[in-house]
Amino acid sequence: MPELNTDRMLVSLLREVCTAREVVLTSFSNDWIFCLQKNDRVSYVFGYDFELNSATAKMLCKDKTATSDLLQFHRVPRVEHRIFHTPQMAAYVPITGNWDQMLAYFESCQRDVVCKTNEGTGGRDVTRARTPLELEAAVLQLFSKSRSLCLSPYIDIAAEYRVALLDSEVQFLYRKRRPSLQGDGRSSLRQLLLARLGGSPDFRGQLKGLVALEEMQLDFERVPAAGEEVSMNWRHNLGQGAVAEQLDPADARWRPICDIAVRAARALGVTLASVDIVESQRGLHVLEINCGIMMESLARSGEHGRALARGLYDRIVCRAMGLESA
Repeated sequence: MPELNTDRMLVSLLREVCTAREVVLTSFSNDWIFCLQKNDRVSYVFGYDFELNSATAKMLCKDKTATSDLLQFHRVPRVEHRIFHTPQMAAYVPITGNWDQMLAYFESCQRDVVCKTNEGTGGRDVTRARTPLELEAAVLQLFSKSRSLCLSPYIDIAAEYRVALLDSEVQFLYRKRRPSLQGDGRSSLRQLLLARLGGSPDFRGQLKGLVALEEMQLDFERVPAAGEEVSMNWRHNLGQGAVAEQLDPADARWRPICDIAVRAARALGVTLASVDIVESQRGLHVLEINCGIMMESLARSGEHGRALARGLYDRIVCRAMGLESA
Protein backbone atom coordinates (compact mmCIF):
# COMPACT_ATOMS: atom_id res chain seq x y z
CA MET A 1 0.00 0.00 0.00
CA PRO A 2 1.50 3.39 -1.00
CA GLU A 3 2.48 5.77 1.74
CA LEU A 4 0.03 8.57 2.51
CA ASN A 5 1.27 12.15 2.28
CA THR A 6 0.40 12.62 5.94
CA ASP A 7 2.71 9.74 6.90
CA ARG A 8 5.80 11.20 5.28
CA MET A 9 8.76 11.91 7.54
CA LEU A 10 9.06 15.32 5.91
CA VAL A 11 5.63 16.23 7.30
CA SER A 12 6.44 15.34 10.90
CA LEU A 13 9.94 16.84 10.79
CA LEU A 14 8.71 20.03 9.15
CA ARG A 15 6.09 20.43 11.87
CA GLU A 16 8.72 19.91 14.56
CA VAL A 17 11.05 22.47 13.00
CA CYS A 18 8.35 25.09 12.46
CA THR A 19 7.08 24.70 16.01
CA ALA A 20 10.59 25.13 17.40
CA ARG A 21 11.24 28.17 15.17
CA GLU A 22 7.79 29.69 15.81
CA VAL A 23 6.96 29.55 12.12
CA VAL A 24 3.26 29.25 11.25
CA LEU A 25 2.76 26.14 9.11
CA THR A 26 -0.42 25.71 7.07
CA SER A 27 -1.16 22.50 5.17
CA PHE A 28 -2.91 22.13 1.80
CA SER A 29 -3.70 19.21 -0.51
CA ASN A 30 -3.50 16.55 2.21
CA ASP A 31 -0.05 17.63 3.39
CA TRP A 32 1.48 17.81 -0.10
CA ILE A 33 1.72 21.61 -0.04
CA PHE A 34 2.74 23.78 2.92
CA CYS A 35 2.78 27.51 3.51
CA LEU A 36 5.36 28.82 6.00
CA GLN A 37 4.81 32.25 7.56
CA LYS A 38 6.70 34.35 10.07
CA ASN A 39 6.46 38.12 10.41
CA ASP A 40 6.20 39.34 6.81
CA ARG A 41 8.02 36.35 5.32
CA VAL A 42 6.17 33.66 3.32
CA SER A 43 7.62 30.51 1.75
CA TYR A 44 6.15 27.34 0.24
CA VAL A 45 6.93 23.62 0.11
CA PHE A 46 5.52 21.56 -2.76
CA GLY A 47 6.05 17.83 -2.34
CA TYR A 48 9.75 17.68 -1.49
CA ASP A 49 10.64 20.94 -3.25
CA PHE A 50 11.45 24.03 -1.25
CA GLU A 51 11.41 27.54 -2.66
CA LEU A 52 15.18 28.07 -2.57
CA ASN A 53 15.91 26.87 -6.12
CA SER A 54 14.82 28.63 -9.27
CA ALA A 55 12.13 26.98 -11.40
CA THR A 56 14.72 26.43 -14.15
CA ALA A 57 17.18 24.74 -11.81
CA LYS A 58 14.45 22.39 -10.58
CA MET A 59 13.44 21.44 -14.12
CA LEU A 60 17.05 20.79 -15.12
CA CYS A 61 17.70 18.55 -12.12
CA LYS A 62 14.50 16.56 -12.60
CA ASP A 63 15.59 15.84 -16.20
CA LYS A 64 18.40 13.28 -16.03
CA THR A 65 19.50 13.82 -19.61
CA ALA A 66 19.54 17.60 -19.28
CA THR A 67 21.67 17.24 -16.15
CA SER A 68 24.02 14.86 -17.94
CA ASP A 69 24.41 17.11 -21.00
CA LEU A 70 24.99 20.30 -19.01
CA LEU A 71 27.51 18.69 -16.68
CA GLN A 72 29.45 17.48 -19.72
CA PHE A 73 29.30 21.01 -21.17
CA HIS A 74 30.77 22.38 -17.93
CA ARG A 75 33.42 19.62 -17.84
CA VAL A 76 32.10 17.99 -14.68
CA PRO A 77 32.60 14.19 -14.78
CA ARG A 78 29.21 12.51 -15.02
CA VAL A 79 27.49 9.28 -15.99
CA GLU A 80 26.02 9.74 -19.46
CA HIS A 81 22.22 9.61 -19.83
CA ARG A 82 20.85 9.39 -23.39
CA ILE A 83 17.20 10.36 -23.87
CA PHE A 84 14.61 8.65 -26.08
CA HIS A 85 11.01 9.86 -26.45
CA THR A 86 7.93 7.72 -26.92
CA PRO A 87 6.67 7.62 -30.55
CA GLN A 88 3.57 9.48 -29.36
CA MET A 89 5.85 12.53 -29.15
CA ALA A 90 6.45 12.45 -32.89
CA ALA A 91 7.95 15.94 -33.04
CA TYR A 92 10.86 14.77 -30.86
CA VAL A 93 11.48 11.37 -32.45
CA PRO A 94 13.65 10.86 -35.56
CA ILE A 95 11.71 9.90 -38.70
CA THR A 96 13.58 6.57 -38.61
CA GLY A 97 12.26 5.87 -35.08
CA ASN A 98 14.11 5.01 -31.86
CA TRP A 99 15.02 1.37 -32.16
CA ASP A 100 18.05 1.57 -34.47
CA GLN A 101 19.57 4.32 -32.32
CA MET A 102 18.81 2.42 -29.13
CA LEU A 103 20.51 -0.71 -30.47
CA ALA A 104 23.49 1.32 -31.66
CA TYR A 105 23.86 2.87 -28.21
CA PHE A 106 23.40 -0.56 -26.62
CA GLU A 107 26.27 -1.92 -28.73
CA SER A 108 28.46 1.10 -27.92
CA CYS A 109 27.98 0.27 -24.22
CA GLN A 110 29.25 -3.30 -24.70
CA ARG A 111 25.66 -4.61 -24.62
CA ASP A 112 25.11 -3.63 -20.97
CA VAL A 113 22.90 -0.63 -20.21
CA VAL A 114 20.72 0.76 -17.44
CA CYS A 115 17.20 1.81 -18.46
CA LYS A 116 15.18 4.31 -16.43
CA THR A 117 12.53 6.99 -16.78
CA ASN A 118 14.05 10.35 -17.54
CA GLU A 119 12.41 11.96 -14.51
CA GLY A 120 12.15 9.05 -12.04
CA THR A 121 13.40 8.87 -8.46
CA GLY A 122 14.23 6.32 -5.78
CA GLY A 123 15.47 3.59 -8.11
CA ARG A 124 11.93 2.78 -9.24
CA ASP A 125 11.52 1.37 -12.75
CA VAL A 126 15.30 1.10 -13.15
CA THR A 127 16.37 -2.06 -14.97
CA ARG A 128 19.55 -3.47 -16.43
CA ALA A 129 19.55 -4.86 -19.98
CA ARG A 130 22.25 -7.20 -21.31
CA THR A 131 20.45 -8.59 -24.36
CA PRO A 132 18.37 -6.92 -27.11
CA LEU A 133 15.32 -8.77 -25.75
CA GLU A 134 15.85 -7.38 -22.23
CA LEU A 135 16.31 -3.92 -23.72
CA GLU A 136 13.09 -4.20 -25.72
CA ALA A 137 11.14 -5.38 -22.65
CA ALA A 138 12.50 -2.51 -20.53
CA VAL A 139 11.70 0.06 -23.23
CA LEU A 140 8.13 -1.19 -23.66
CA GLN A 141 7.55 -1.13 -19.90
CA LEU A 142 8.94 2.39 -19.48
CA PHE A 143 7.10 3.83 -22.48
CA SER A 144 3.84 2.45 -21.06
CA LYS A 145 4.35 4.69 -18.01
CA SER A 146 6.37 7.65 -19.22
CA ARG A 147 6.78 9.86 -22.26
CA SER A 148 10.56 9.53 -22.23
CA LEU A 149 13.31 7.25 -20.98
CA CYS A 150 17.06 7.36 -20.83
CA LEU A 151 19.80 4.80 -21.29
CA SER A 152 23.14 4.81 -19.51
CA PRO A 153 26.15 2.53 -19.71
CA TYR A 154 26.19 0.03 -16.86
CA ILE A 155 29.09 0.84 -14.55
CA ASP A 156 30.56 -1.53 -12.00
CA ILE A 157 30.17 0.89 -9.10
CA ALA A 158 32.49 0.36 -6.17
CA ALA A 159 30.65 2.90 -3.99
CA GLU A 160 27.92 5.51 -4.25
CA TYR A 161 27.75 8.64 -2.11
CA ARG A 162 25.14 11.30 -1.41
CA VAL A 163 26.18 14.87 -0.67
CA ALA A 164 23.61 17.31 0.78
CA LEU A 165 24.33 20.91 -0.22
CA LEU A 166 22.91 24.27 0.82
CA ASP A 167 24.44 27.44 -0.64
CA SER A 168 27.41 25.37 -1.88
CA GLU A 169 28.15 24.24 1.67
CA VAL A 170 28.19 20.52 2.48
CA GLN A 171 25.57 19.64 5.09
CA PHE A 172 26.44 15.96 5.30
CA LEU A 173 27.92 13.17 3.22
CA TYR A 174 27.15 9.48 3.42
CA ARG A 175 27.91 6.34 1.52
CA LYS A 176 25.04 4.13 0.39
CA ARG A 177 26.14 0.67 1.45
CA ARG A 178 24.26 -2.02 -0.44
CA PRO A 179 22.97 -5.14 1.34
CA SER A 180 25.50 -7.94 0.98
CA LEU A 181 26.45 -11.39 2.19
CA GLN A 182 29.85 -12.04 3.74
CA GLY A 183 31.57 -15.32 2.95
CA ASP A 184 33.02 -17.60 5.61
CA GLY A 185 34.93 -19.92 3.27
CA ARG A 186 32.59 -22.85 4.05
CA SER A 187 28.98 -21.90 3.28
CA SER A 188 27.40 -21.48 -0.13
CA LEU A 189 25.58 -18.27 -1.05
CA ARG A 190 22.31 -20.15 -0.61
CA GLN A 191 23.24 -21.13 2.95
CA LEU A 192 24.48 -17.63 3.79
CA LEU A 193 21.25 -16.11 2.51
CA LEU A 194 19.00 -18.50 4.43
CA ALA A 195 21.02 -17.95 7.61
CA ARG A 196 20.73 -14.19 7.22
CA LEU A 197 16.97 -14.28 6.73
CA GLY A 198 16.44 -16.74 9.56
CA GLY A 199 18.57 -14.83 12.02
CA SER A 200 17.27 -11.33 11.37
CA PRO A 201 14.48 -9.79 13.49
CA ASP A 202 13.92 -7.23 10.71
CA PHE A 203 12.53 -9.70 8.18
CA ARG A 204 10.60 -7.04 6.25
CA GLY A 205 13.67 -4.86 6.02
CA GLN A 206 15.75 -7.78 4.77
CA LEU A 207 13.26 -8.41 1.97
CA LYS A 208 14.10 -5.01 0.47
CA GLY A 209 17.55 -6.33 -0.31
CA LEU A 210 16.20 -9.38 -2.14
CA VAL A 211 14.24 -7.67 -4.91
CA ALA A 212 17.20 -7.68 -7.33
CA LEU A 213 18.69 -11.09 -6.58
CA GLU A 214 17.52 -12.53 -9.88
CA GLU A 215 19.05 -9.59 -11.78
CA MET A 216 22.38 -10.19 -10.03
CA GLN A 217 22.66 -13.60 -11.76
CA LEU A 218 24.41 -15.10 -8.75
CA ASP A 219 25.55 -18.71 -8.51
CA PHE A 220 23.90 -19.68 -5.21
CA GLU A 221 25.97 -22.85 -4.93
CA ARG A 222 29.25 -20.95 -5.01
CA VAL A 223 31.20 -20.79 -1.75
CA PRO A 224 32.59 -17.24 -1.26
CA ALA A 225 36.00 -16.90 0.33
CA ALA A 226 36.21 -15.92 3.99
CA GLY A 227 35.59 -12.17 4.27
CA GLU A 228 34.41 -11.83 0.66
CA GLU A 229 31.40 -9.51 0.27
CA VAL A 230 28.76 -10.46 -2.29
CA SER A 231 26.28 -7.69 -3.11
CA MET A 232 22.60 -8.62 -3.17
CA ASN A 233 21.49 -5.62 -5.23
CA TRP A 234 23.24 -3.61 -7.96
CA ARG A 235 21.21 -0.54 -7.01
CA HIS A 236 22.34 1.70 -4.17
CA ASN A 237 19.01 3.23 -3.09
CA LEU A 238 18.25 3.40 0.65
CA GLY A 239 14.64 2.56 -0.18
CA GLN A 240 15.82 -0.77 -1.62
CA GLY A 241 17.81 -2.01 1.32
CA ALA A 242 21.02 0.04 1.30
CA VAL A 243 22.08 1.73 4.54
CA ALA A 244 23.64 5.16 5.08
CA GLU A 245 27.22 5.19 6.32
CA GLN A 246 28.10 8.77 7.25
CA LEU A 247 31.51 10.19 6.38
CA ASP A 248 33.17 13.05 8.23
CA PRO A 249 35.60 15.72 6.97
CA ALA A 250 38.59 13.81 8.32
CA ASP A 251 37.91 10.95 5.88
CA ALA A 252 40.27 10.97 2.89
CA ARG A 253 37.29 10.57 0.55
CA TRP A 254 35.53 13.71 1.84
CA ARG A 255 37.37 16.40 -0.12
CA PRO A 256 37.32 14.93 -3.66
CA ILE A 257 33.68 13.82 -3.37
CA CYS A 258 32.49 17.15 -2.00
CA ASP A 259 34.48 19.13 -4.55
CA ILE A 260 32.82 17.42 -7.50
CA ALA A 261 29.37 17.75 -5.86
CA VAL A 262 29.81 21.51 -5.37
CA ARG A 263 31.06 21.91 -8.95
CA ALA A 264 27.98 20.06 -10.24
CA ALA A 265 25.52 22.16 -8.20
CA ARG A 266 27.16 25.41 -9.29
CA ALA A 267 27.15 24.32 -12.93
CA LEU A 268 23.35 23.98 -12.83
CA GLY A 269 22.75 27.01 -10.61
CA VAL A 270 21.35 24.95 -7.75
CA THR A 271 21.10 26.39 -4.23
CA LEU A 272 19.68 23.34 -2.42
CA ALA A 273 20.34 19.81 -3.63
CA SER A 274 21.51 16.31 -2.89
CA VAL A 275 24.13 15.13 -5.35
CA ASP A 276 24.74 11.43 -5.99
CA ILE A 277 28.37 10.58 -6.80
CA VAL A 278 29.52 7.15 -7.97
CA GLU A 279 33.02 5.73 -7.65
CA SER A 280 34.37 3.20 -10.13
CA GLN A 281 37.63 2.31 -11.87
CA ARG A 282 37.07 5.44 -13.96
CA GLY A 283 37.11 7.65 -10.86
CA LEU A 284 34.33 9.83 -9.43
CA HIS A 285 31.33 10.81 -11.55
CA VAL A 286 28.03 12.57 -10.88
CA LEU A 287 25.11 10.20 -11.30
CA GLU A 288 22.31 12.70 -10.71
CA ILE A 289 21.32 15.85 -8.84
CA ASN A 290 18.13 16.00 -6.79
CA CYS A 291 16.44 19.32 -6.05
CA GLY A 292 13.62 17.64 -4.15
CA ILE A 293 15.01 16.92 -0.70
CA MET A 294 13.58 13.48 0.06
CA MET A 295 15.06 11.87 3.18
CA GLU A 296 12.33 9.38 4.08
CA SER A 297 14.55 6.28 4.23
CA LEU A 298 17.37 8.16 5.93
CA ALA A 299 15.03 9.55 8.61
CA ARG A 300 13.59 6.07 9.26
CA SER A 301 17.00 4.38 9.49
CA GLY A 302 17.46 5.25 13.18
CA GLU A 303 17.94 8.16 15.55
CA HIS A 304 21.12 9.31 13.84
CA GLY A 305 19.49 9.35 10.40
CA ARG A 306 16.47 11.17 11.78
CA ALA A 307 18.72 13.77 13.40
CA LEU A 308 20.55 14.35 10.09
CA ALA A 309 17.28 14.84 8.23
CA ARG A 310 15.78 17.10 10.89
CA GLY A 311 18.95 19.20 11.03
CA LEU A 312 18.92 19.77 7.28
CA TYR A 313 15.20 20.64 7.20
CA ASP A 314 15.84 23.07 10.06
CA ARG A 315 18.59 24.85 8.13
CA ILE A 316 16.41 24.91 5.00
CA VAL A 317 13.51 26.51 6.90
CA CYS A 318 15.84 29.06 8.50
CA ARG A 319 17.30 29.93 5.08
CA ALA A 320 13.84 30.26 3.55
CA MET A 321 12.48 32.41 6.39
CA GLY A 322 15.57 34.57 6.91
CA LEU A 323 16.31 33.15 10.37
CA GLU A 324 19.64 32.43 12.06
CA SER A 325 20.39 28.72 12.29
CA ALA A 326 22.67 26.99 14.76
